[in-house]
Amino acid sequence: MTRRIGLIGISKGGIETYLAAAADERIAVAVPCIGVQSFHWALENNDWQGRIGTIQTAFDAIAKDAGVASPGTKFVKKFYDRVVPGIDGEFDGPEMLTLIAPRPLLVINSDSDNHTPLPGVIECTNAAQKVYRADGAEDHFSVIIQKNTGHQVRPESEHAAIEWFVKWLKP
Repeated sequence: MTRRIGLIGISKGGIETYLAAAADERIAVAVPCIGVQSFHWALENNDWQGRIGTIQTAFDAIAKDAGVASPGTKFVKKFYDRVVPGIDGEFDGPEMLTLIAPRPLLVINSDSDNHTPLPGVIECTNAAQKVYRADGAEDHFSVIIQKNTGHQVRPESEHAAIEWFVKWLKP
């Protein structure tokens, strides 16, 4: 089995990166960018609008079909259950990031990204950090929170991701 598969993704690709790494141990190194989040946290704190905005057309179509003129948190939960069952529970960020341990994981997010609210990101990274620490693999886990940044990956974060891959994917 190869131990040199690295995966990086941005935004929805960041979500796909941590989900894939959690499910497939062939992924030796993962770097999800501006995608780590807790869907549960967002629902509980009425801070889901930014993420729904990234799939607004699909969301609006399902709301229209359901006869819901002004969708709220309860409808968003139903929407998630329909299109990505478990994304706010057993497949949410805090649970999935822990399944990557002890493989190297670098999380890159921003402090001002309305798609991934910072408190939900912190909930995810705290859960992961706890598992990495328990596994004695603290050096395999790192978090970059880009300051004063919205939904983007800054060049210095791109560089850090490359360095992370170089460090952990050496032959």
